[in-house]
Amino acid sequence: MSIWRGIFTRLVMAIPVLLAVSAVSVAATLDRDYKMGDDPAEGAVAGSPVSSTFDSAGVPGQGQLVDLSAVNSPTYIAISGRPDGVGGKGIQFNAAQSQYLHGFNLGFPEDSFSAATHTTLSGGTLDYKGIGNRGFQFWVRPTSTAVQTLVMDTNRHGARINSSGKFSMRYNGLDYDSTVTVSPNTWYHVEVVRPNGSANGSRMFVNGVAVAAAPGQYDDDWADLVVGANTAGDDGGNHAEIPSPVGFTGGTSEFFSGTIDDLKMFVIGTSTSQTPVNYGTFNLAVDNQFVASTITGIKGIAGDVTNDGVLNQADKDAFVAGWLHRRLVNSIQIGDMTSRGQGDLNLDGITNIQDLLVLQNALSGAGIGTITAAELSGVPEPSTFLLLVLATMAMPRRLGRLSR
Repeated sequence: MSIWRGIFTRLVMAIPVLLAVSAVSVAATLDRDYKMGDDPAEGAVAGSPVSSTFDSAGVPGQGQLVDLSAVNSPTYIAISGRPDGVGGKGIQFNAAQSQYLHGFNLGFPEDSFSAATHTTLSGGTLDYKGIGNRGFQFWVRPTSTAVQTLVMDTNRHGARINSSGKFSMRYNGLDYDSTVTVSPNTWYHVEVVRPNGSANGSRMFVNGVAVAAAPGQYDDDWADLVVGANTAGDDGGNHAEIPSPVGFTGGTSEFFSGTIDDLKMFVIGTSTSQTPVNYGTFNLAVDNQFVASTITGIKGIAGDVTNDGVLNQADKDAFVAGWLHRRLVNSIQIGDMTSRGQGDLNLDGITNIQDLLVLQNALSGAGIGTITAAELSGVPEPSTFLLLVLATMAMPRRLGRLSR
């Protein structure tokens, strides 16, 4: 029994740490915020042509604002029907008129326009030294399923619609197709992110669900950030890394038809400078607008596995059914709205002891009976023992309150 007492002691000591893990993480840092007409300074009027759309994130005069120039006059449009209930304005593109937006890429953040470490462009002040992880998200309402580019941040990170009318992610110059068929005149939330190095690679989320993933490092690329068309060439700066800058050569194919709104770009990680700056870690529950919205995403009730806004027996049943389930996309473990519905409450891609701690705590706090060993029948004995330990979690807290 001494072995089990040792396990018991370690578990009790670990409980506060496990419950605090999510609290110490910092969300990703917003680098650019393209509101597509909702920045008051833009003076947007629905139906009028766009000349440029403003970057609303960053400090003016510090080389941190990167506006996008419009080509062939896409137009502002009043937004309606977005699943998260947000209105305002967006930008409408017409493929027949070859309309798109473009400007300096974010690309490899260390070499971006806003970075103080950029080798040739002057003015950037942000300490992105050694930062290679980044992502972007946006809302889109396509009007067709033709081959088209939605957003391309260099050819190393992008979102497209492929020849089969399905969402597709570009990573390091290659396309990774999803099985999600685009329905014309329907709003979608799309996010592409490289959250934690080459081993974890890049992944694409559509409405909070991981639909494509690719491992591996990506190379640097100087092509522009383009919204609504392809990208290629150099962004026009005389970069030392490129012997013969060719200038921007994108905006020649894969033109988009439909509306795009709220394009947000962010950086992740800690700089490698002498005084490191922490730009956060990727947290789907915070860094994905769809998931963060209580209208479309997580309802905000702790332990609400079924995401219906109520904590009850159905949540316990869903958790038991999903116990030890791993969510794999292209062999990469990813947490998303699908895995959360199987009990993955911390969104790390697997329903395990950390999630059980969260659920037991929520059930106990709500005065609902916690999950018992019998409910997780068939689980190996050590895990059953863990459940017996967890069943005692509420007792020390109540005793502690009585002793004060």
